[in-house]
Amino acid sequence: MNGIRTVIRWLTPVVILAAGVAVFRFLGTQPPPERKPIEKPAATQVHAIEVVRESGGLTIDLDGVVVPLREVTLAAEVAGRVLRKAEACRAGRFVSAGTLLFEIDPRDYELDVARLERESSQAALTIEETEAEIEQNVVAIDLAAQQIELARREVKRLDGLKANRIVTESEHDRALREELTATTTLTNLQGQGRILQKRKSRLEEALVLAGTMLDRAKLELTRTRVVAPSDGIVVEDHAEQDSYVAKGTALVTIEDTSKAEIRTSLQMDELARIWRSAGLADPLAGGPHELPDTPVTVVFMVGDRGYEWDGFLSRQEGRGLDEKTRSLPCRVIVDEPTRVRALDRYGVPLETPPPGSPRSLMRGMFVQIRVHIDSPTAIVSIPEEGRRPNGEVWVIRDGRLEILRPRPAQVAGGRAFFESAPTGLMAGDRVVTSQINHPRTGMPVAELAPSAAATTGAKDDT
Repeated sequence: MNGIRTVIRWLTPVVILAAGVAVFRFLGTQPPPERKPIEKPAATQVHAIEVVRESGGLTIDLDGVVVPLREVTLAAEVAGRVLRKAEACRAGRFVSAGTLLFEIDPRDYELDVARLERESSQAALTIEETEAEIEQNVVAIDLAAQQIELARREVKRLDGLKANRIVTESEHDRALREELTATTTLTNLQGQGRILQKRKSRLEEALVLAGTMLDRAKLELTRTRVVAPSDGIVVEDHAEQDSYVAKGTALVTIEDTSKAEIRTSLQMDELARIWRSAGLADPLAGGPHELPDTPVTVVFMVGDRGYEWDGFLSRQEGRGLDEKTRSLPCRVIVDEPTRVRALDRYGVPLETPPPGSPRSLMRGMFVQIRVHIDSPTAIVSIPEEGRRPNGEVWVIRDGRLEILRPRPAQVAGGRAFFESAPTGLMAGDRVVTSQINHPRTGMPVAELAPSAAATTGAKDDT
């Protein structure tokens, strides 16, 4: 029995090994399975939109607030009682240039003018009297000179007669005294003539001074009437009728409305585009603090209606960059703040402004500013959905996907605008709007036909 068990124990592995070899040989004689060819990956089906070329350059959208062009505070230039205050000189009233606002009692200044006019007349009469005395002095000097000449000839004649003892010594001395008297008279007359000339000069200076004082008195008389220097709105009125005002007392503050000014801010890249559009590749070429006169459109919204004004970018405020926003404060000028264009809800101009339309730009209005600039390169645009959240734009070229990372020149109105040359986007390019898993440059893509795209879109919506 033990022998049989030993034989079975030795034969069992052999039998198992033989069976395995037989099975392996049997399987090895079967033909290999038929191999199918590997199919190339199919192109990803995507939706795409066209890159559109824009005309008319770029428009930079800014926010701004209307501020006064200037505020003028009129003060009393002369002292006196306020004789009259115009009814229009009240806060909130509109006044035109030249409108009389205040009249200060002019009687003191009228009296000064009358007094100085009389003083000037008296000075002129005194000068005329002096001139007459000078003319008389000239005649007297001429007569005195003739008298001297006669006295000298008389002395010479008596000198000869004295030598011949024809005349006495006393007669000769008398002739000498007459000569000396005539000489003294001439000397006195010449001195009087010089004094008269000096007196005339002094009187002429006094007349000039009186004329100057008269001009000042007339100027002060005109200053008793305070008029509006320009069209504007009365912001504050500080004085009332019958009150006394001293020289320098503030009377009224007027906001100039002949033009309107808007405060806004520009980012540095926007400022660089404005410089380039004006042909200033180098900002210092036009002055480090100068801005080109760039046209703008000012828009004020009331509900769903808009109102437009034409203006231009005027200057920077001169304070440099704002520390908080890192932008440059600038000013926009509107030359005709009352020339407004009304738009309907679709942006179409209306021939007649509807009731309740603003008649003018007013301080405090929050407005939109559209700065119109020309670009030296072609501008193209795509809807915003064609631009990925990370800034990529997927373009279909020759059935392959090309991934671009263009920097937009502007994003506004639901579209992104690009400068064609530096970004590589060209008008007519097809931009993918569909989502793609693991996109990569060079992957095959195929644009869905419009009908298929619409059907797919409807299924996706379902």
